[in-house]
Amino acid sequence: MLNIVSEVFCVEKVTLENIDLLPEERKPIVYFVMSTQGGHQNIIYIGFTYCLRQKWMTHPQRIEFEFLNRIGYQIDIFCIVLPEKTNNEQGQAVQAVYRRILEPKLNKERNTFVVIQAEQIKRQIEMLEQNGCEYYKDPVKKLRQDRYEELKKQIQIWEENGEDKSTIIDKIWTACQPLP
Repeated sequence: MLNIVSEVFCVEKVTLENIDLLPEERKPIVYFVMSTQGGHQNIIYIGFTYCLRQKWMTHPQRIEFEFLNRIGYQIDIFCIVLPEKTNNEQGQAVQAVYRRILEPKLNKERNTFVVIQAEQIKRQIEMLEQNGCEYYKDPVKKLRQDRYEELKKQIQIWEENGEDKSTIIDKIWTACQPLP
């Protein structure tokens, strides 16, 4: 398929706020969703499609990307436009290679923004331990886990009740504000 490196002819980057700038022409594309916060960059999702703008409008993780963006992560979409003769099987193979190498968190079905947030809380607890603050570990961990488990249940209820994604994001945003 890609015998010559120059056959990959285009790499583009668009922020989540500018998804209307995503390519809408029908071309084989491997796309990467990157989150940035505090100088840390992580590729959190990798996909393959033939029309990136159309795919993005119905993307199954879009609500999670929007939520992460809303709570302070910069979400960028990078894409590599493959040669036009790339078929679906070849595009999926390229995507699989990138997924295997980069191991993006949200490509795994069990990982959601709740899991990513829990991992960050775990790192914060570890930092507290390293600084001699052992006292806070158990109460903080239990409080956060209970809060996110309840939030996951509430999101399911909102979705079952037919709430639109924008309303759900607003409700999640409110629910995730720091506890008093």
